[in-house]
Amino acid sequence: MSMRILVSQTTRMGDVLQTSPLIRAIRHTHPDAHIAILVRRMGRAVAERNPDINQIYVYDEDTMFLAMRAQDSNRLLKAYEAAEAYVQMLRDGHFDMAYNCTHSISSAMLLKLAGIPKVIGAHLSDDWEFVLRGPWTNYFFTSVFQRKYNDLNLCEITRRYIPEAPLSRELIFAVNDADRQYVRELLDTHGVAGGDFVVCFQLGASEDNKRWSEEHFATLAKMLVEGRKARVFLLGVKEESAFGEIFEQHAPGIAVHLFGETSLPQVAGLLERANLLVTNDTGTMHLATAVGCPIVLVSVGYVHFRETGPYGPGYCAIEWRRAEVGRADSVPGALAERTRLRPEQVLRVVDLVLEVDRHAMAPQMPMDAEMANVDVYRTQFAPDGCLQWYPVLRRPMSRLDFTRAAYRAMWLDHLGVQRDPDVERESLALLLGHYAQENPDPVGDWCSDLTAIFEELTEMAERGAATSEELLHLIRLPGGARQAQPSVAAIMALDEEMRLFGELHEEAKPLVKIGQFERDNLEGYDPVSLAETTLQIYQDCLTRARLFLAKVARMAAIWSR
Repeated sequence: MSMRILVSQTTRMGDVLQTSPLIRAIRHTHPDAHIAILVRRMGRAVAERNPDINQIYVYDEDTMFLAMRAQDSNRLLKAYEAAEAYVQMLRDGHFDMAYNCTHSISSAMLLKLAGIPKVIGAHLSDDWEFVLRGPWTNYFFTSVFQRKYNDLNLCEITRRYIPEAPLSRELIFAVNDADRQYVRELLDTHGVAGGDFVVCFQLGASEDNKRWSEEHFATLAKMLVEGRKARVFLLGVKEESAFGEIFEQHAPGIAVHLFGETSLPQVAGLLERANLLVTNDTGTMHLATAVGCPIVLVSVGYVHFRETGPYGPGYCAIEWRRAEVGRADSVPGALAERTRLRPEQVLRVVDLVLEVDRHAMAPQMPMDAEMANVDVYRTQFAPDGCLQWYPVLRRPMSRLDFTRAAYRAMWLDHLGVQRDPDVERESLALLLGHYAQENPDPVGDWCSDLTAIFEELTEMAERGAATSEELLHLIRLPGGARQAQPSVAAIMALDEEMRLFGELHEEAKPLVKIGQFERDNLEGYDPVSLAETTLQIYQDCLTRARLFLAKVARMAAIWSR
């Protein structure tokens, strides 16, 4: 009997697309498995066009939770009945395992109640505590809260929920002949010939602070019409038509408005034909990635393109230079950024995307006054095998750039993705070669500072490991539980000391935070097992800190050559 596997992804449509590399990896690992996916209604159209999926479950969480909050007893009863039906639906699936990519407490509870024997990702323990299962799940939660140091795309992270995950470098959405026929008829209706330059704009986004100005989109459209005789199509759902009306005020009659007039497969067909998509951070961007449409991401607000940007080679992101990177749980308002990026700057990036082969490294743009206040990055798969955003504007490297690169090398080594020192050296040298050297060079000072910070963290991890070993020895003795109490107290005090250390030394916080997640995920009641796991957590922290220091030293050596 073939294995039955469930993937839970009940967030946005774009997230469902970003889960397709994981699903493809599951299919390659278990070619005969029955693979089902749990999605919200908005994700169904994506799942239907993924040939690796055998079955689709639709989960209408919003309706159920709104009913739960009601003061009406009938609605509360309906909410309970809906929850019971979802649990029974999954129980009837008789799944052997599940991958929870939703990461919410409600999704973890649903899978727990469904009785699925093995769950990777967010789950509930036997004592109904929220836990994170799998090393890459812990890494994901660490990256969410310390995004400035994360240099791995979400697709890279979730795909590796499968140990030794097979290579999968594409998002999956199958366009069929009916979709292409619709596009041909659409273009014919609007007088678009086969060789015409077609550009699509996505004006909407999930939040207002992630939307580039409609007026700027309109100005860019006029530039593309003048320079490339572009035929412009505006994409979006019906509720986004108001953005098109503002666009129309600044560029009347220049674009075809398709708000609410196309299905998702039809949009995919149009993007497959299009020469370019200029977009905010949206699900449409991921759809364009799946069909190979060239993309310019206008990264407005606190968008994290390294994590959630287009997954593939040759795509560009442009954003206003900023000092801070937002957190997933605390996104500050950034409406001012809607107008800061100028159309002339975005046009420069459009030209780069269109004129350089997507699989080749792009030449760096000259630094001039027009581009002085923006950052531009372009994707390519690095020698280490993972997607890398390379800076297009040649600037001096910042301490954040340096630290982020060291963390990337450390995690890929520690988590078993890339342990070949020659490949790692090639990857680091290629990235560092995109930065200009300063005089005086600050890298030596950064290395000294980071060495001091991580050596102190190493000392704390060593203390934690020694205390855990002592604790383990004591609780194995007859009546040792009482004697072990001072060791337990010492560990609790050390945990607080490390937490404060992470607050004071932000560059060490990712390692402190992942240790915290791992300690919070201790399961069971057996004191010996708990002590053994605690010991492993401190040993892992020690290994990571030492490995990070090794990567810092390696980068400094490469930089100085």
